[in-house]
Amino acid sequence: MNTKAEVFNKYLEEKKITVFQVEELADDPQHTVAFRSHIVVEGQQLPTLVLLDDTVFSMIRVQISPKALTEENELKVLKMACDQNMKYKPFKMYFDQNGALIVDICLLMPGDKEENFDKLGDEVYGMLDVLINFLEENYRSWMKEIW
Repeated sequence: MNTKAEVFNKYLEEKKITVFQVEELADDPQHTVAFRSHIVVEGQQLPTLVLLDDTVFSMIRVQISPKALTEENELKVLKMACDQNMKYKPFKMYFDQNGALIVDICLLMPGDKEENFDKLGDEVYGMLDVLINFLEENYRSWMKEIW
């Protein structure tokens, strides 16, 4: 497990947070570890990942809606995602190769020693709080655009 993932895992243990399943990605040159969970918004469980690796970047990724991009709604939802990307600095919305609507947050965390990451858990959880508020404010209007 990479150093950031070890530090985050220790944070979760110390805080008795048990909502994540941990998966080390096999044969990954950046030693990525995925912490899998979900966020509940409007009664929907949105798959959520915290991705920690050997790079200076860490990611929080949420799948908002599977198969959100269709031929019928393509222009409307692409415009919606673009508008959101221009409004909200920490979040980037995009559609994956299967048409799922994804939101990413990229956190900059330089260093490779444990002491470089002493605030990692608090930073991830701080951004998760911001993300949850963002999702709760916007989820219903996005679903109206998608469906």
